[in-house]
Amino acid sequence: MVRVTVCEGEAGLLTEHKKSGLNKLLYWPLCRAYARHIVRDKPADAIYRSLCALHFRRKHGFWPNFVHPRRFSEKLWSRMLHERDPLLTVVSDKLRVRDYVAGRVGPDYLIPLLWSGPRPEHIPFDDLPRKFVIKANHGCRYNILVRDKTQLDQANTRRQLERWLAQNYCQDLGLGIEWGYKNIKPSLIVESMMEEDGKAPEDYKFWCFSGRVECITLHFGRFQKHTVRTLDRNFKPSEYAFPLDNGRSEYQLPANCEEMIKVAESLADGFEFMRVDLYNIQGRIYFGEMTPYPLGIYPFRLPARLDYALAEKWKSA
Repeated sequence: MVRVTVCEGEAGLLTEHKKSGLNKLLYWPLCRAYARHIVRDKPADAIYRSLCALHFRRKHGFWPNFVHPRRFSEKLWSRMLHERDPLLTVVSDKLRVRDYVAGRVGPDYLIPLLWSGPRPEHIPFDDLPRKFVIKANHGCRYNILVRDKTQLDQANTRRQLERWLAQNYCQDLGLGIEWGYKNIKPSLIVESMMEEDGKAPEDYKFWCFSGRVECITLHFGRFQKHTVRTLDRNFKPSEYAFPLDNGRSEYQLPANCEEMIKVAESLADGFEFMRVDLYNIQGRIYFGEMTPYPLGIYPFRLPARLDYALAEKWKSA
């Protein structure tokens, strides 16, 4: 069985494509063209900010201030528009970030890498286990979950991977705003399938500000009935709630919570904001990803109280 997955932000992008022909045919291509040919690797100018503000206003319900942001959502978009730190490219690259993680916290936290390379035809399917995950390193929706390789159509899989490799995730999708992906050299990686009791493991997303975990979103039932529990840095229920939070209380935290905090903060150290995603499978911690642009241009709105509260944690230099 093969499963193609999309990340939370890109799922919203795909839905938006379907809903609005004008966005797909006119507005988004205009934004992307301006970013590609005028902005390039420079911080956004006033025209590009204004173009992006139209989409922000439509999705968040208010006009943003990207130059002097006061809400988390504004600061996140301001980072996409203005911050050009090459390290954002490193942590957004699913292959290069492995070396970053190994250097910061050690290689034992990495999901086992089975193969990597630039060409789909070089994937050694005969040598791989029955279950594995294929990823392209240069975006957030390029994942294929293979639960039984005997059922995998290798020719179709290679064609899909070729299409992904031909895309520039920043320049070819959405508004062209997620700069951290722009300069990643496309490649493929094959990793072990991480499961717990035959299901996707719980996903711990640590929201770190100035290298300190301030809140955690605990995700249940990925690829099934996706729900969220919002926790504080002590793994207690938070006074705030992210979208999808259904208030469920029947969760059991692992014994090594403090180690998870330490790993997340070590990886996020040096960034004003970074979300670090970890798994905890049978007491062992695994690195998932680092996300400088969580939610991206995803359409759901943060509650205003949470939007302002997270912004207070984001201290700009």
